[in-house]
Amino acid sequence: MSRNDFSRLFDQLESFAVGFGPTFRDFQTQATTGYPPHNIVKNTENIFILELAVAGFKKHQITAETKEGILTIRGDKDVDAEDHADAYQYRGIASRSFSKSFRIAEFFEIVDARLEDGILSVTFMKNTPEEAKPKLIAIK
Repeated sequence: MSRNDFSRLFDQLESFAVGFGPTFRDFQTQATTGYPPHNIVKNTENIFILELAVAGFKKHQITAETKEGILTIRGDKDVDAEDHADAYQYRGIASRSFSKSFRIAEFFEIVDARLEDGILSVTFMKNTPEEAKPKLIAIK
C-alpha cells in the first residue's frame, strides 16, 4: 500500500470519526516508518499484543515509556570497540538506534512487556470502567 493509498484511506475514515483527526495523522505517520517492523495482534476482544522486531538488542538497550496516552519504545545501540564496520563482509541486520511511538486507545493499559527471541511483546488489556459502559435507558 503506497503513501497516497494511506492518505486517501485516512481521509475517508476521518470523515466518519469526529475528533479523531490527530489520531489518524499520527497513525499515518507511523504507518510509513518501517524500522523496526511491528505487528499488532488481537488476542481476545479485550487483549492486544504489540510485537516489535528488535533482533540484536539486549534488554538494557530498550526502554518503554508511556506519557499522555502515547507509548514510546526506544532502542539505543551500544557501539562496542569490536563492532567496527570493517569487520563485516556483509551486514544485513540493522544495528541502528530507534524510537517508535504508538497512541494507546482509551481504557487500554499495559499489563506486560517481554523480550524473547528478538521480539519485544507489549500486552495491552482493555479495562472499561462501569461508568463508561453502555447503559440501557428505560423509556416511559
